[in-house]
Amino acid sequence: MDQLLDLAVMLRPHADDAERELVARLAGRLGFIAVHVPMSEDMRMDPESLERLSRAADPAMVVVDDGATNVGIVRRNDPELVKRARSDLDQLEDARPLIVAVPISIGRTFNEATARADREPRFIGDDDPRVSGIFGTFEQAQQQVLALARAGAEVLLLTVPHEQDVADVLAQVRALVVGATPALLEGQ
Repeated sequence: MDQLLDLAVMLRPHADDAERELVARLAGRLGFIAVHVPMSEDMRMDPESLERLSRAADPAMVVVDDGATNVGIVRRNDPELVKRARSDLDQLEDARPLIVAVPISIGRTFNEATARADREPRFIGDDDPRVSGIFGTFEQAQQQVLALARAGAEVLLLTVPHEQDVADVLAQVRALVVGATPALLEGQ
C-alpha cells in the first residue's frame, strides 16, 4: 500500500505501563514505524518495562527520546521550515529522514478536533496543535500533511491527545498517509 509519510507516535510522559503498552500495540498494528518514549532526568524506565513495551510495539521500534536531538527534526507545522531543513540535510549529505515532530488534533468535525485539543493538558502554548501542529477536520489535516510531504518531510512524529478512543485517533492519523492521500500528492 502506498504511504505518503512514515508515522511515529510520542507516548505521554509519566504514562503508566498499561497505557504505554496499549498505544505501542496499536501503533505497531497500524503500521507506525516507531514509538517514542519521552525521557527526562526525573523519569526512568526499568529494563523489563522497556522489553514489554518493545514486544507490544513490534514491528514498530521503540525509541527512548530525551528531546536533545534537533538535527533533521522540525518541531513546527511549517512547510518553509521543512524545506530549509531538507536543504540543510541534503547539503550535509545526511541520509537520516527528515522528521516533523508536532502535536495533532483531528476530528470528523472541527468541533471534535477542538474538543480533543482542549481536553489535552499537554497542548498549551507552542505545544498546541492550533499553534504549531496539525489541526482540524480530517480533510484539513490531510492538506497540511500533503504540504509537509511536498516540502520534503519523510516522517511525522506525532503527539496525540490522550483520549478514551485512542485507537480511533491513531487510525485517523494512519488514514492521513495511506489510501487516496499519496495519489493526491502525485496528482499535483
